[in-house]
Amino acid sequence: MLDTAIDFIGRVTFVTGPEKHCGKTTFMNRAASLVRQRVDGAPRLALLTVGYDGEARDLLSGARKPAVPIAVGDVFVTTERYARPCSPEILEALPGSTALGPLCVARARRAGTVALVGPEGNAAVARAIRLIVEGGLADTVFVDGAINRVTQAASLPGAQFVYTVRVDRASLGAAVAKVRRMATLARLPLFEAVAAAEENYASVEGALTADTAARLPESARRVLVEDFTKVFLGDSELGSFLRGRTLYVRRSVAFGGFVVVCRGVTNDDFALALDDADIAALIAFNPYEVTERGVA
Repeated sequence: MLDTAIDFIGRVTFVTGPEKHCGKTTFMNRAASLVRQRVDGAPRLALLTVGYDGEARDLLSGARKPAVPIAVGDVFVTTERYARPCSPEILEALPGSTALGPLCVARARRAGTVALVGPEGNAAVARAIRLIVEGGLADTVFVDGAINRVTQAASLPGAQFVYTVRVDRASLGAAVAKVRRMATLARLPLFEAVAAAEENYASVEGALTADTAARLPESARRVLVEDFTKVFLGDSELGSFLRGRTLYVRRSVAFGGFVVVCRGVTNDDFALALDDADIAALIAFNPYEVTERGVA
């Protein structure tokens, strides 16, 4: 799982995660490398980020971060200044601007490493991807997502998302809870299985929070939301909610799987704490080795 080019070719993949330094950029780099290595000719590849990524050190913490390698022919989104190391061919200018300057879609004419700069909002990210895919600039796209914003994955129909988690001994319990919650949300059933005329059915417009859940009629045993990104219940809250009700979505979002990077604990330690074979089948443990200290 998540270790062959076929897992990504011909589709848009959002790499998401719950926090900084959880492995998003490192995994994106690994997946992009797999795509480039296809022996029968790599398809056109595009790399984007939400906000700013690929800098040598984190702007807030100063921690070292992995660079974003770009190969000849790769398409990427950044500012003209940050595209220069790859001798870029500027293909398109994107509307709007960022604190680091106007954004552009570029194609690399030489290999190098770059700092990716991208749009902030979900709609702007989706527009940039559509421009790239529908314009025939690339057919395989990776998006390094913003921290804890899986809503991006729902912004583009047909996209898939991958959820990366970094775990050590101190964070083992919290990491297991995050994986359990996301696995539950990613597998919510589609609304087509529910008859709208049923008396025990209720629809939630907007976010499902603890407050909105408390206001639902007691008789509503089946509850509908737009998609899983509209559910803002923690792991224990979600578990309690689902003990008395069934939650459905109008629209599903494809889930590629989990990337769990263990540091100071073993894969078996994590699997034992998780204690769920169905979820464990969705996990790729340590699918890469970081050659330099620090993760994205």
